[in-house]
Amino acid sequence: MEKALPELPASLKNVAVFPEDSRYDKVRSNDYKVGHPKVVILAETEEQVIDAVNYAAKINQEQQMNFPLSIKSGGHGLSATSVNDEGMVLDLSQMNQITIIDEEKRLVKIQAGALWGDVAQKLTPHHLVISSGDHGDTGVGGLAVSGGMGILLRSFGLTIDKVAGATIITADGKKHWVDNENEPELFWGIRGGGGQLGVVTEFLFHADKAVPTDSGFSVPIVVQTVDYSIDHLPAFIEAWHQWFDTSSTKLTSILLLNAGDDDTIVAQGRNFWYGDDSSQSREVFEKANKLGEVLEENQKSMEYSDFVRAQHTPLEGKNTAYGRNILVKHISENVAKEIQYLLDKPFVYGVELRSLGGAVNQPTSYFNAWSYRQEEIMIAYWFDKNYAEEANNLFQPFLQFGTGIYGAYSSDESSTETHHVWKGEAAEKLRALNKRYDPNQLFTQNRKL
Repeated sequence: MEKALPELPASLKNVAVFPEDSRYDKVRSNDYKVGHPKVVILAETEEQVIDAVNYAAKINQEQQMNFPLSIKSGGHGLSATSVNDEGMVLDLSQMNQITIIDEEKRLVKIQAGALWGDVAQKLTPHHLVISSGDHGDTGVGGLAVSGGMGILLRSFGLTIDKVAGATIITADGKKHWVDNENEPELFWGIRGGGGQLGVVTEFLFHADKAVPTDSGFSVPIVVQTVDYSIDHLPAFIEAWHQWFDTSSTKLTSILLLNAGDDDTIVAQGRNFWYGDDSSQSREVFEKANKLGEVLEENQKSMEYSDFVRAQHTPLEGKNTAYGRNILVKHISENVAKEIQYLLDKPFVYGVELRSLGGAVNQPTSYFNAWSYRQEEIMIAYWFDKNYAEEANNLFQPFLQFGTGIYGAYSSDESSTETHHVWKGEAAEKLRALNKRYDPNQLFTQNRKL
């Protein structure tokens, strides 16, 4: 007979959603998975987060029930672990406040349930910007503890590089404020270590200031889209790498490769220039037009906040994409040929190449829990999740070419994959922190070392 859940604390009764509740279908899923949790807690305060953590811990420890606890902010994490079956989903979407604490010092407090598109909208009138992902519906919490690769990363670095402090609720239900002076090791771990150390409810960010321009845009970007037809992929990738690496760090470039007709490759380049349309940006984009045979090209100036605008799309678990990635310093001819081999499979959505370097490579490998500061490209492989086993086998050779994996950009939750996310000293340090702050392994739904 299935055990009944113990009575909820009084503070949680009005924010709890059970399967019989009419709201259940709207809150039980993320973008990639339909969840079947026993209860969803729509937390509105840190006190409710503490009570939810204590409640889940009590069930697991005292009643010896397998009661998984998932933390959900935006629900767009590729791992899909923000929802579960037969456990609790702690949904932080109601904790979404964005507050400019000190405009002159560029300090911004943001709750974990806010969406990055809404953050950009709030900061734009103040000429402030925080490097984030390039999808506006992504939640602040998941990205800000994992990495954060977006269209401004060569200008401003990773999202985790901009975290100046945070509030975290650990597995014992205690509330901690962490920064470089207060529990600095825990602060190090939440910036790149994922959600294995607790629930971060609020972040203090050090935003960047956009330089005033004559265009009328507060945080201007220029977006160039170029479609190429490619006959020889290794030469094209080499030219692309050389082009972005020798250009200004105002440039970030993303390529999406797909198989074309007659053994050709079709590539869509999306190039992002931080700043106004200028002679410098036009010169860089003109060089992009010489990388290969151009089928179509266009450019558009806009606000950064308009590009990453949040759509607040309902989460219904319908996304069929499955992703793997590897971080590399260089793409050799052999690697390029392996990429081309992947593109021939009918279940493949495409291979994505993201430019790194610039501000990403400026911090030391010990700055936070992101150790891969010398890599210049991320190779991401996208395919239909129904073919995950076959596609994973095809991607296996790439592991020997790279130095690590961006865990939040991978759907593979295996321990083998995780060993490539954190290595060496960083892995040992995170393992020790996890043992100290979560000795009974409450936060098991996150990527675990």
